Amino acid sequence: MGCFSSKRPKIKRNITTPPVTPEPEPEPEDEDENSSDFLFPSENAEKDEVKEEKTLQSYPKAAPINDQTKLKRGTEVKWFSNWTAQMDDDVEDPFETDSDMPEIRTKQDVDKHARQAPSALNSSFANLIAYLTGDLDDSDRPEVFKARALMVWLSIQDVDSKEVKRKVGNTDTPEGYITLLAQRRTTYSTVFLVLCRKAKIQCTQIDGICKAGDYEPGDENLRGLCNWNAIFVEGDWNIVHPFWICRCIVGRKAGGWIKLEAGGKTIGKKEVEAIGIMKNAFEEYYFMTDPKEFIYMCHPTEDKWQLVKHTVTKQQFLDQAYLLPPFFGLGLVMKSKDACVYQATDGEVIIKLEAPAKNANAIDMHYEFLLKEGSEEHKLEEKDLLSMESMPRLVAMIRCGERWKIRVRFPVEGTYKLRIFGAPNKTPLLRLGEFRLDCTSRRKECIPLPIDPKEVGFGPGPAAERSGLLFPSHRNGQYPLLRDKEMRFTFHLEEETVRNINVRTDLITTQYVNGKLQQRTLQSSVHTDVQRRKRELSITCKIAEDGEYALTISTVMTESSNSYRNVCNYLLSSDLTPNKENNYVRFAKNNLRKVLASKDDSRSDTDVIEEIKTALEKCRTQKVPGDDEEVESGKIRLEFLLFKIDIHDANLRQNWHVTERTVRRLQQSRFAHTFRKKIADLSQERDKLAKEREDRL
Repeated sequence: MGCFSSKRPKIKRNITTPPVTPEPEPEPEDEDENSSDFLFPSENAEKDEVKEEKTLQSYPKAAPINDQTKLKRGTEVKWFSNWTAQMDDDVEDPFETDSDMPEIRTKQDVDKHARQAPSALNSSFANLIAYLTGDLDDSDRPEVFKARALMVWLSIQDVDSKEVKRKVGNTDTPEGYITLLAQRRTTYSTVFLVLCRKAKIQCTQIDGICKAGDYEPGDENLRGLCNWNAIFVEGDWNIVHPFWICRCIVGRKAGGWIKLEAGGKTIGKKEVEAIGIMKNAFEEYYFMTDPKEFIYMCHPTEDKWQLVKHTVTKQQFLDQAYLLPPFFGLGLVMKSKDACVYQATDGEVIIKLEAPAKNANAIDMHYEFLLKEGSEEHKLEEKDLLSMESMPRLVAMIRCGERWKIRVRFPVEGTYKLRIFGAPNKTPLLRLGEFRLDCTSRRKECIPLPIDPKEVGFGPGPAAERSGLLFPSHRNGQYPLLRDKEMRFTFHLEEETVRNINVRTDLITTQYVNGKLQQRTLQSSVHTDVQRRKRELSITCKIAEDGEYALTISTVMTESSNSYRNVCNYLLSSDLTPNKENNYVRFAKNNLRKVLASKDDSRSDTDVIEEIKTALEKCRTQKVPGDDEEVESGKIRLEFLLFKIDIHDANLRQNWHVTERTVRRLQQSRFAHTFRKKIADLSQERDKLAKEREDRL
């Protein structure tokens, strides 16, 4: 990401000098497995020969946005409309256009119309602006759509062809500006500024620094200045970053790192520096970005253009976490230190993230773990690390309900990098952020994780839910191990799977025996019971020796497959210390636990709801934290039962408004998968009721 520039030259209003022949682009190397992971380049503005007044005196003062509803928000659980950047090849041919365009009303209409702008319009600002914005006064959001139309048009302009680069650039026509852009003699920010002012849109240009291009977490010296814009629409200033909207790099690698593992898989391969391929795109995220998120990527020279109530200093910007758009698109927030560099304590680092409750269980996460290539005196240890049997499985992705705890252990001193990837379940993973991890003192007896949990990770997640394992008694993926003390894990079994599901469990540990790493299975220490009448899966285990163990849960449906599939894992460790609680707190939580574990079939859902409410209130009175695991389990079960009551009520009332509201709430809830059959049935009933209403009218 980014667009760097140094001091600007003097103003040149009419540029008619012969174009500067650009340096040839280097040939791209082969793209690796993360070629779909888009990074944003830096725009070199050192040769920008066009200079416009950045902010006109007549413009409103910079201020935080009043109406937050206008901003893109990941917490609405609306993933990016273009989750992967849209490439040139995916866009309709802009030269094949229908002259009789339908009346423009929506964002989709605006985008299509702008992409179909005939190339003949590029010779006149007046004609181009009239085409792009002339029919938007009666649209949904006239001011916003006018700026968007200009941005979409700019995003599809060809700046890579040799033919465009050989033309003579000027500031008299849109085509002249695109030629200057292709010759790297101006910037996307400047061209957008000019287009906006021609269209009577109040637009300013902002200078600052960006975490972009060759940026690595922890870098203090960000070279030069970058530019972006703000547009004043609908009563507020809104951030627009034209270069990052229009251009992205595929296949770029920094080099200088050794990839140790990716998601538990041993790699042990040096990353070779690759420049990557620059392509056109339309990255939706950078059009009217939330300033509170944008401040993680760019820091303006003038603090007022942060457009937030609580501004951050330049040093705070440099120190804070290096987070990318998908992180915010998933609604994630940092729960541990908001920093791009972590220092290991006793050879260990822990990073914590949190997602919104309604979509946390639909998110998958993975990682890459890298070691910086060291100096000559560290080459031997570097070689030892790469040859160690214990080298992989140093990173544990532990799911804890709505939170993730990422635990990293270091067998060798050094500088490391952790890349975090994530996306909605069954969607290609994208990079969420990167952290530099500094270890000056290795962990003693750094034994790797007992298993590679792959994308399932540790803790109940999407895989468990899809297999019919609901409402886990233990939502945390990691628990303290007490020798010879029985631990019991339970799941409620989904109605559609309870008859056919079979479950297999294993207890696995990794130990050094005579200097060699060995994996042991303690199947006799774990017992599994599928109680089909009660619709409960019960797993108990008792362990006699200290250490770290992985409890694995695999399922198979007897009617569909003979192959068991891992759906959930727990990490049990004697290194962890149980939390100390006073007697009143322990009593309140035990009471809630009993209510949730009770399988008394004589109780109605209404009775259970009241019992859970009472138990939760006792916990609240004893000041049990709202994010306590058992309190959260109680809230989830309560929410589930209330939805069951709503479904029953909708079926009884046969009212279109009630049914429509119930369907919409179910679809937006964390139980959308659990109630998928009920949602389908209610949707059918809603459509039937809608038709009956029409017939009556």
